[in-house]
Order: sequence, then structure tokens, then C-alpha cells
Amino acid sequence: MALIKCPECGNEVSDKAPACIHCGYPLQEQQPIISDARVSNKVIIPTYREVSQTKIPCIKIVREVMGTSLAEAKAFVEQPEPYVVVKDGLSQNQANLIAQKFQAIGVASQIYGSSEPVAFVNPAKDKDVICCPKCGSTEYHAGSRGFSLVTGFIGSGKTVLTCLKCGHRWKPGK
Repeated sequence: MALIKCPECGNEVSDKAPACIHCGYPLQEQQPIISDARVSNKVIIPTYREVSQTKIPCIKIVREVMGTSLAEAKAFVEQPEPYVVVKDGLSQNQANLIAQKFQAIGVASQIYGSSEPVAFVNPAKDKDVICCPKCGSTEYHAGSRGFSLVTGFIGSGKTVLTCLKCGHRWKPGK
């Protein structure tokens, strides 16, 4: 270990130190931090084969996001699959913006990693599958309601389902 002079303040500092202890000047070449913003994401929405109030606004957003014609967007939204991938290869910010557009009109859009398998259930169509009534996720936790400051132990033993994606809580059978 040798002592070197800091190029900024001129004081002696160890050559192993990442920065000068006197002024904070970086002495060693810093490795660039690779951010996780390049992770690829996809946005999915449920399909609408039947007429609903959100079908037309959904087609409008699909046209805006994908840049397609009206006929192509209508055919895209009316596919026979339970869900469709609106756009793939997005950053987290881009995926959030697109998902917020769909959620503003009441469409249960979800964001998944591009390589992540999709477990999407439309609560309006799939009555026999247990899923979150808010976001359609099949990932949930069943547990007791717990203690409350307002009600104390009243109802604390009742079962409550909690969605692991959005945090929504609901009673079984509702």
C-alpha cells in the first residue's frame, strides 16, 4: 500500500482508497452502474368478444398505443384468447403509462416481464376460478382478518383473501 497525492487537494491518500478522505475526489475509475430500466415488460388486457361499456374505449387506446386502423384494433380486442398482449419490449415506465390508460377506463390491464408466463383471469368471464375481483390475478393469500383498533377482536378469526399483485382484500364467495 502506497501513499499518493490527491490531484484535487494535494493531501496524501492511500492508492487503494476509492476516494480522497479529505475532499472526496474519486481516485479510482468508477464502474458504471447498470440500471434495471432496460428490463423488458409487456402489457396485457382481457379480450372483449361481447359488447360492454369498456370495449369501445379499449379499442381507442389500442389504436393509440399500437398505431393500427380501427378494423385492426377491433379484431385485436375481439380475439378468442382470454387475454392479448398489447405491447411487448417496454421499459417499466412505458408499461406503467400504457397500463394506467387502460385502468382509467376500467380495463384490468396487467404488466408482466417479457419472459414471465402470464396468469391472467378475467373475473367477469371466469366464475369458477378464484381470482382477484380488482385485477384478475390468481395469486392470492388466504388468512384471518386480524385485530383492529376499532373493532378489536370482533371478526378477527374470519377468513379474508388478499391479492399478492395489487393488495386488494375481499371475503371468500364475494
